[in-house]
Amino acid sequence: MPLDLPYRLGKYELTQQIGQGATGKVYHALDTFSGQEVAVKLVNQAVLTDPMFDEGCRKQFLNEASLAGRLAHPHVVTILEASVTQDAGYVVMEYVSGGNLVRYTKADALLPLGNVLQAIFKCCGALDYAFRQGIIHRDIKPANIMVASGTDVKISDFGAAVFYSTQATQKMGIGTPHYMSPEQISHGHLTHLSDMYSLGIVSYQLLTGARPFHAQTLHELFDAIARKDALPPSAQRPDLPAELDKVILRMIAKNPDDRYSNWADLALELAEIGRFSTFRQDIPDSEKFNTLRAMNELREFSEPEIWELVQASEWTRFPDRTVVVRENEPGQSLYILASGSLKVTKQGCLLNTIKAGECFGEMAYIQRGTNRQATLEAISNVVVAEFSFQALEKLSTSCKLHFERTLLHSLVGRLVLAGDRIVQMHS
Repeated sequence: MPLDLPYRLGKYELTQQIGQGATGKVYHALDTFSGQEVAVKLVNQAVLTDPMFDEGCRKQFLNEASLAGRLAHPHVVTILEASVTQDAGYVVMEYVSGGNLVRYTKADALLPLGNVLQAIFKCCGALDYAFRQGIIHRDIKPANIMVASGTDVKISDFGAAVFYSTQATQKMGIGTPHYMSPEQISHGHLTHLSDMYSLGIVSYQLLTGARPFHAQTLHELFDAIARKDALPPSAQRPDLPAELDKVILRMIAKNPDDRYSNWADLALELAEIGRFSTFRQDIPDSEKFNTLRAMNELREFSEPEIWELVQASEWTRFPDRTVVVRENEPGQSLYILASGSLKVTKQGCLLNTIKAGECFGEMAYIQRGTNRQATLEAISNVVVAEFSFQALEKLSTSCKLHFERTLLHSLVGRLVLAGDRIVQMHS
């Protein structure tokens, strides 16, 4: 029965329906206590009264919702609250304003290839993070991948697949059947590799505007998923690079053992394709993430904190002999050298060189309002990550502490080096 909107659910005022799935409808809502915009999913009454959805299922759902609520990752929709009884059930989530990926699965509305690779790369990171917290999604599909902005996506509905556990074949449950892995339709043991298969089907559709398997009935569809080989994506869209065919087909291999053994290996291959393909104009987020993740100076940062740094930074390529920072100019940012090397001079005298992975511009950050103390010039082609002071203030407390500790270590290292040089000069 449709709700009369606006509708009050505790402290939440539901204002508009924004989505619908097999288990319920999703509404835009306002938390009248905090003023925060949220999304509220109301579980269908038919699900709650289904004899197969017993007390054990309810407890399992709340347990998984609780686990998912503790996921703190920039590419996971945050679960704020969940409740399910015999009479009512709802999940309150972070509101993501950009809708979901469904609209980009049509042949006449496909995203640029680079954008697809970046979105899928970020999904890999989110699903890997969840898996390491003991959570498997089990319902990956375009409708459950939300768009925050650009290629920044957030996976939603963690834990919701519990509602489907007794309805898999009878009511087209456990996600939309087109995205179900062979082991799902055979009621086999599910691991992160089942999520990988589903993400592979999503990727195929985002790249081509078509699903790899088609059928007139659910039985025929399941038979195709279990037995038929998918056409390579480039057979549907010839301009796709051949190396991408191999990646997608490996993701949707029938046998889980033939897929990538872990999310990191898959993400690395996606990043490599993005790095070397001619379509890339800007530095993709995957390259930024992998560059920062590989830096020894940032080894204490968690994966979500690395993503925070990616989102807080602006990356620029500079050719050899370009002045990146000039002495006596006002300082409003600090920097990490992602690749290449820089020479540091003051009044024309060489002071030092900066290598990839090192910070510079720290003094302007520590002493706000001061001018640059030296000039930094590229002595090779370089890539520089710039962090405005304003962006750094918005980092989470833990990320900011780690970042400032990194700056402190950098400054101490340079002071020690300067002291050694002074000693050498006097001796």
